[in-house]
Amino acid sequence: MSDQIARDSWKAADNSAPLPSLDELRARADGFRRVIRRRNLVEYAAGILVIVMFAMGALTAPLLALRMGSALVAGGACVVMWQLYRRGRPLSPPEHGGRMSVLEFQRRELARQRDALDSIFTWYLLPLIPGMAVIMAAPLLSLPPDAWRMPPADALFVMAAVVGVFVAVYLLNKWGARRLQRQIDEIDALMAE
Repeated sequence: MSDQIARDSWKAADNSAPLPSLDELRARADGFRRVIRRRNLVEYAAGILVIVMFAMGALTAPLLALRMGSALVAGGACVVMWQLYRRGRPLSPPEHGGRMSVLEFQRRELARQRDALDSIFTWYLLPLIPGMAVIMAAPLLSLPPDAWRMPPADALFVMAAVVGVFVAVYLLNKWGARRLQRQIDEIDALMAE
């Protein structure tokens, strides 16, 4: 019975916060779009650098496997940049509309960005994995199979570092998706009032 009293008391209490002003909502949406644009510019610059460096490696590497792996990484980076544009570019908010339409737009944009971060493995990491795997295996692939042996410690360290970077990127993006989901939940609470 005491649980029911607590629930009724909580429902009866006026815990609702008023909707922020239209100017404040637009300022938040504009700030979010600026953050997304800045993130994308950094990603595009890094992508161009990766494409140029690995394309040069595809032309100049001494081993065929290194050239093939470098070409795969450069191609994978092109796929990543296209997917970033498709999934991650900020949309323009509606020019006219009240607080609810700005809230609805911001919720859709947050959900879009959350979904992009949440699916980071398939569109961001996966296109790079084949090329990186070929590059890491290149020293073995250049030897006859009967000469294969355990890679030296420094090569294992580099492989572990590459895997570590991929895992860190995955985890950071999952964390970012959860943060965006909390913002979506806040907007849902505001819109429900």
